[in-house]
Amino acid sequence: MSVYINIISGFLGCGKTTFLNKLIPVMQGKNSLIENEFGNIGIDGDLINHSLQIKEIYSGCICCTVTENFKKALEELALEYIPDNIFIEPSGVSSLSDVLKICNKVSSNSGLDIKIKNVITIVDVSAFRDYCENFGSFYLDQIQNAQMIFLSHFENRMDSEIEDIIEEISLVNSRATIFKEPWISLSGEEIIEIINSMEAYEIQLRDRPDFIAANKRFQTFCVDKLKAFTKEEIATMPNFFNQKEFGFIVRAKGIIQLSTKELVYFDYTPHHYHWEYLNAVKTTKVTVIGTNLQKTKILRKFVSKLGVAPWAK
Repeated sequence: MSVYINIISGFLGCGKTTFLNKLIPVMQGKNSLIENEFGNIGIDGDLINHSLQIKEIYSGCICCTVTENFKKALEELALEYIPDNIFIEPSGVSSLSDVLKICNKVSSNSGLDIKIKNVITIVDVSAFRDYCENFGSFYLDQIQNAQMIFLSHFENRMDSEIEDIIEEISLVNSRATIFKEPWISLSGEEIIEIINSMEAYEIQLRDRPDFIAANKRFQTFCVDKLKAFTKEEIATMPNFFNQKEFGFIVRAKGIIQLSTKELVYFDYTPHHYHWEYLNAVKTTKVTVIGTNLQKTKILRKFVSKLGVAPWAK
């Protein structure tokens, strides 16, 4: 029996976990998930609202610094759990081309019947041009190697602007099918129908001699044992993350307890921010990714007293 790999990639904050929460419940067969976090604390795995076998890989990208952990997780799932589908959600700063190479190598060298079936990249249309300018080939690698591209964050964008961006994306990857409508309003069944209409994926990786690994480009740190926040502090958190004195924060997300004992999940990028209440009991934690991060200054936002720095653990 073949085990099919389904990769859901996309840059930080594009909506990968939301996409998976739509897809996984309606995907037929026995499903499992490999969840990769660039930081050393897992958060997205707590947000998957379905019971399935999950292997979480922290502290780096599965394409470079934790490659061996990724290979081991892939082989263990295929051998021991024997799913029909393995979903892979790489870190938002992973190299999709390298993830594909590793999957292909495991398939070829392990003797396991593992096949890459779907390679999907989600592109935040509101951030596309900004990220192209700031991150260049590092950002475009996920688009260049996609089989199909879904678009997110259409809010406050004119149709003409979206069409222009779609044209620019097609110039980056002319082979990929670009679904031009907001998938967020679709049901999981409708998304599955779209995916099943795609042609079989064939790996055609491009050379990228100027590529710099994520751990050389970005910093990250994680915080747990957080202080309680007021609802007003949560609502105004973007004002904090936008301040240049803390460095360039590309992504911050976490689970925080309010002073009312309620738990909330927040998610920040320079282009978007939202927070929502959580029903299940979770551990409070925050992860921050960016460049030139002023870690001690950021830490003061989340803890009552400064103890051992979380990045020193």
